[in-house]
Amino acid sequence: MPVRLQITDWDFVSYPAIHLRERPVFLSSVSPHLFGTNGLCYFAARSVILDRYRPEVALSQCLEQARDVLDRLCSDADYRQREFETEFGATWMLGQLPIPVSLLLGSVGAHDEEASCYFLDGQNHAFVSTQPREVDGFCKARGWSKQTSRMTCWLLRAASPPTLPAAELPKTVAQMFAWFRLLGRDAYQRLQTILGKPEYLASSTAMFLIHSPAGWFGFTIKLDQVKRTAYKRRPTRYRQFLHNHGHEVAVSRLAVTEVGSDFVHSRNLSFPSLKDRRITLIGCGAIGGYLAQALAKLGAGSGTKGRLTLIDPDVLAPGNLGRHYLGIDHLYAKKPEALKAALLQQFPALTLIAEPRSVDFAKDLSGDLVINATGEEALSEALNHYHTLLPSRSRPPMLHVWILGNGQCVQALWVDRKKFACYRCLRLPDLERKPRFEPLREPTQTRVLGCNAFTPYAVSAPMSAAALAIDMTAGWLQGDPGPRFRTRFVEAQAVREIKNQNLSPLSGCPACSTTRSG
Repeated sequence: MPVRLQITDWDFVSYPAIHLRERPVFLSSVSPHLFGTNGLCYFAARSVILDRYRPEVALSQCLEQARDVLDRLCSDADYRQREFETEFGATWMLGQLPIPVSLLLGSVGAHDEEASCYFLDGQNHAFVSTQPREVDGFCKARGWSKQTSRMTCWLLRAASPPTLPAAELPKTVAQMFAWFRLLGRDAYQRLQTILGKPEYLASSTAMFLIHSPAGWFGFTIKLDQVKRTAYKRRPTRYRQFLHNHGHEVAVSRLAVTEVGSDFVHSRNLSFPSLKDRRITLIGCGAIGGYLAQALAKLGAGSGTKGRLTLIDPDVLAPGNLGRHYLGIDHLYAKKPEALKAALLQQFPALTLIAEPRSVDFAKDLSGDLVINATGEEALSEALNHYHTLLPSRSRPPMLHVWILGNGQCVQALWVDRKKFACYRCLRLPDLERKPRFEPLREPTQTRVLGCNAFTPYAVSAPMSAAALAIDMTAGWLQGDPGPRFRTRFVEAQAVREIKNQNLSPLSGCPACSTTRSG
């Protein structure tokens, strides 16, 4: 096959472009790995590192890989179908000209049959969702306007992945009907049912989005103004017109990009997100700021039942700025309210509750998970005390996370069952309250400004503590938060190694020894 090899990057950060000068007759106009311009996708992005110091070897690699891909495309029909399913999204968006219209897909339920399509930012963007609040939040976060008029988008679901068409991606209604039959009987019948109802004739364009095992895709049909008005009371007549003259009626492809909470917070996970979980974060300081953002990215506050409650009585002071997630734009703001505003700017669909106050031990120890990110030992012991008094059936797990010394290490303790240690078990039951484990070999440096003392440490310390807490939360979501007591060290520090472990309760612990039987 004659090809054109185009090298625009001699550093080989990006692969050379390979275009077929002639398309083989035995390859249809739609083929995996081939774009509408006959460009060939032969290496997945960043899958192979080319040797910039041996360009002749790098080019040989590219040509050999391209030849192997083309050989398989030409000789193996099963391979073409499997690759079409795997790369369907790219093929639908780039596989054939014209390039489809882009559409943003927000939150839709698994059983929703229709949604609303809103036009945002002066009709530069179409946004489909079943939740008006999500659309309003999205517009506010992006600074976009929302058009008051909207149209209905019909949702269909196919049990089978799209089949590689014999000639081309559907460009007419007739081709779409024929291709739709291969998606499964239910999807095809659902489409025909919609076309038999008067509602789809209410707009000049009928919009359909389809979810299949290969992902979301869509198309629109431009409706004839005269006929849709004439057939409004007898929509089956228009459906019959589409069947009889479908080869004359064009369809336009829609490229769907998901931006809903389920996609955003679950795309990168191999385990469940925090959707529909009730999470309470006590402490919105250095640790809590980074941790709140990480919890939001993990899905805290998403779903119809989910919420993330942020509790802290303090305001963001100038001294906090060097190691807090928030910046000068929130200076002197109440930390929970400022965090909520910052997170809603990033994830407007979340349910966040800001509580700028001190802890209420009777109220706040509830939900699915309580996280203590205050780093204050006295408050942590009080939280631990009231937590141990709760009956097992109504006691949520509690995660304590803190920074030791000047950031040489961070620690976290997960408290759920009474067979494991509570927070007070980390101190010996003597008058000196000596640590059960002492990782620091050097005394901690403190600084005093007026009546206030603080411990200096770099921003990496609260970031590391937040990461440790998130890792333990992820373990909980996968069924096992252990090891329940963990320590992470900064390299080349004067510290003693401590084993990560499921720590046993301390004999004589004043907090949990008397309640352990419960």
